[in-house]
Amino acid sequence: MAAAGVALLAVAVSVYRTDGTRALRPFAALVAVVGALAVADSLAAGDPTGLSVVWLVAYLAIPAAFGWFVVEYYGLPHLASRPRRVAFATPVALGVAGGTVTILAPSAAGAMSGGGLTGTPRFPAILALAGVFEQVGLYFASAVMLAGIALLAVTVARYDHLDRRLAVALSFVPAWPWVGHFLTPGMSGTVPAETLVGFTTFGYVLSAGAAAFAVTRGGLDDAAPAAGTLGPRTVLSELDESVFVVDRRARIVRVNETAAETFGVDGVESAGARLAAVVGVDRATLAEPGTVALDVGGRTRQFEATVSSVTDRYGRSPGEAVVLRDVTGERVRAQRLSVLNRVVRHNLRNELSTIMGRASIIAERDGDHTDAAESILDTADGLADLGDRAHEVEEMMARSLDTDPSLAVGPLAERVVDDHRPTDSAATLSVDVPDSLAVAADGALLSQVLDNLVENALEHNDAPTPVVTVSARAVPDERAVQISVADNGAGLPDHERAVIESGEESPLKHGSGLGLWAVNWGVTRLGGRLAFSDRDPVGTVVTVTLPAGTEAEAAPAASAEAD
Repeated sequence: MAAAGVALLAVAVSVYRTDGTRALRPFAALVAVVGALAVADSLAAGDPTGLSVVWLVAYLAIPAAFGWFVVEYYGLPHLASRPRRVAFATPVALGVAGGTVTILAPSAAGAMSGGGLTGTPRFPAILALAGVFEQVGLYFASAVMLAGIALLAVTVARYDHLDRRLAVALSFVPAWPWVGHFLTPGMSGTVPAETLVGFTTFGYVLSAGAAAFAVTRGGLDDAAPAAGTLGPRTVLSELDESVFVVDRRARIVRVNETAAETFGVDGVESAGARLAAVVGVDRATLAEPGTVALDVGGRTRQFEATVSSVTDRYGRSPGEAVVLRDVTGERVRAQRLSVLNRVVRHNLRNELSTIMGRASIIAERDGDHTDAAESILDTADGLADLGDRAHEVEEMMARSLDTDPSLAVGPLAERVVDDHRPTDSAATLSVDVPDSLAVAADGALLSQVLDNLVENALEHNDAPTPVVTVSARAVPDERAVQISVADNGAGLPDHERAVIESGEESPLKHGSGLGLWAVNWGVTRLGGRLAFSDRDPVGTVVTVTLPAGTEAEAAPAASAEAD
């Protein structure tokens, strides 16, 4: 027994010294308690009073140490506050005090009382109270031991990331010695003392073996079960969105810190309250699409609500999670940009109309004013086009996406190219896309992206015969499709490419228009990537990579060339 105790103490010291994160200190304490009691049991052999004291401490201390370890190691919240820890330790302390008085008093009322003093007790009331304390402590310890094993089993079963073999070994560390002490009173007098000692010794040996397995092959120091248990709670508490967990009747079960602060409720006291009473609208209203206006601290705020079912491991849905994201700032910003865009376009077009009208009059006259007037007209046309392009970009970014999981690339590319053929008869435009190639994308947005790319390729092409080709190929390894627009122009200027790749414009680094910005934003909304490369021997290739869709139905060949 002493050898097993020394082995357990050695394991406890090793864990304590090598645990840099202090996460395993509760385990070290548990093993140390069991080891110390094994040594004490061996030292008290032959002394009934000493054995009774050791039995009492073992019966009470092992469950307490085990319960603390389970709660701390698996990241459970049961002993998170000081009042809870005090409440947990109080019955154990009362049991130790009461049991010690009972053992040393001249009475046989103790569950494991031995030798002690003889004679008539001078304070029978105190002795009776001590007996009550002892019984309370013993019953509490039994409950804690059983609850600790049950809590460990339930926790391991609930979270898939926990090692079941390690959990069994951890429960063996306190269970077998405690079972030995639990059976001792009932077997005392009917079973030889040597047998009882042997049974208890066997329990300590099993405990030492389980502890050794836990810290070696069990990977106790490698496992971090508390991270998986605490992680979801930590993420929930750190979310910037308000989160309410409700039952089937829309009664609040739990709220995160953001929800408590936003709606001025106490996380504990709000449990059981109706969701509508806290947020001001019912669950059905929150489940409707769009935003909802809620009163928060006397102010009206716009929220985007998401209602999701909460399911257990058996697929049952005991309730729902309601997430409220405050989008007031985003909505105001979007309105401001929209209004500013409209005002600028309106005023810009009015002023340009005046310039264009007066310039037309000058251009109709003879003299040196003709060139200047034509320059005014060209500039005004450019400004007008810029205003129109800004409006197009605004609409492109504001509209809701309607993703087609099997959008055929070939027909869409053909339509885009066909729209540009009449405007530039000198150019050679072609499409080279496999009939079955498809992407998962919004068709209207992808059309605008390709339209901008083809327009840029034609507009900035200085070749005698501009050539623009729209091609596409599958990338099976990435489950993606690459759509490329290649031209034979002078190539995309380095500063234009740098602006798009860096994602920002500045007074010293800016592009020439909104075309490539529109492409970049559109591709981003589609969940794709944009890349630029040089075409051999001359020109530019702009490649859009999008998620692959299901195969499109066979269609006529999508390769065509302008007359």
